[in-house]
Amino acid sequence: MKKCSFCGTRWQGFRGQPRPRELCDGCRRALHCCVNCHHFDRMLGSSCKLPHTAYVGHREILNYCEDFQVLDSNLRANEDRVLRAKTTWEALFKP
Repeated sequence: MKKCSFCGTRWQGFRGQPRPRELCDGCRRALHCCVNCHHFDRMLGSSCKLPHTAYVGHREILNYCEDFQVLDSNLRANEDRVLRAKTTWEALFKP
């Protein structure tokens, strides 16, 4: 499910990605920002999982990053589950 990371309002867009200037129906904040991106990770120094992206400014405001991909909570949950399983598997069978 694709939703705003600020207020949790579900994004009802008919295209795959929100337009760069599209606002959330719930909180009226920009949807096209780092915090709403699939590649965003606060634990990283650059806050982006993609190594080739340029710094685009404040992470919670509108930006025009070409690599933006709206966060899908279901996809993120599946990726996290796979990563946990892989880590557990490697810990069990580590020589």
